[in-house]
Amino acid sequence: MTSFSVDTSDKGPQIVTRSEEAAQNPQPQQTAAVATPAAKPEPPPSIEQLIASTETEAGVPIDSYLGVSANEEAAVVATNAAAPLTPSSPKVESPASDVAAPDPGIDPIQTASLLPLSEPGGVASPQKGRLPGLMPLAERQCRSSLREMGVSFSDVAAIANGSQCGIAYPVELESLSGNVAISPSVTVNCQTALAFAEWVQNDVAPAARVRYLTGLKSVNTMGGYSCRRVNNGTNSRTWSEHSKGNAIDVGGFTLNTGKTIDVSPKGFFAFREKGLLKSVRASGCDYFNTVLGPGYPKHNDHLHFDLKQRNSGRSYCK
Repeated sequence: MTSFSVDTSDKGPQIVTRSEEAAQNPQPQQTAAVATPAAKPEPPPSIEQLIASTETEAGVPIDSYLGVSANEEAAVVATNAAAPLTPSSPKVESPASDVAAPDPGIDPIQTASLLPLSEPGGVASPQKGRLPGLMPLAERQCRSSLREMGVSFSDVAAIANGSQCGIAYPVELESLSGNVAISPSVTVNCQTALAFAEWVQNDVAPAARVRYLTGLKSVNTMGGYSCRRVNNGTNSRTWSEHSKGNAIDVGGFTLNTGKTIDVSPKGFFAFREKGLLKSVRASGCDYFNTVLGPGYPKHNDHLHFDLKQRNSGRSYCK
């Protein structure tokens, strides 16, 4: 006999409530609502930190390599912090000792000529005014002019005699152009020698030739440099231009014929002699600042010529 069984179970979808679903599938615990922000990356190490780490790893302070102690470094830092900030000039390295320095374009002779010299021969303290081994430009030019004129002279040692007397660069005048002798030779400064040589060449020699139809053999001098006051110190407190080598005294002239014309008062009929002496005395004022002669006290037997500088700039001819 055939039997049948009937399945009475519910074949539809099973209904599950939320509570049951939650119980069957538990959810993981939710993390904090606000996430923690990511940490910032660390900055790269500074130079000081690198040096410190290098010192630590090597075991030797870096200052020992540089030859600077910690105390010295601290002192330098403190000094730099206290010092005002000023622009520094670029350091110019001096040339090596075996390399010649470039020529700055300064003439040492020209520079030497800037040394203080007195009127005009440079008598002020010859020891101070004279530069050893180097002659001022004005003195060199003066000597060059003398040589061009054919003047014979010698350089002599500086003269220093107290605070009022002396010549920084004296010359001994021996003869003039045309072989005109200086008898005896005189020591003066170069500027006085040059003025005297020009006067004899341009005026005295031509005046003698015109009047006597012969040449001039010698100029007879009575003094050049002499450390004394004016009028040989008689009742005077003023120092003579002779004390600076700034003056020459002339006692007369000798012609090639042997005739000598001395500087002294002449007789009424001595026309040529008086004419010559008057002419050369007057022309001397074109070369010198002072000319004195017969008729002026203490100058009856000679002519005095000097280069005295006066504040007025005027000459004094008597």
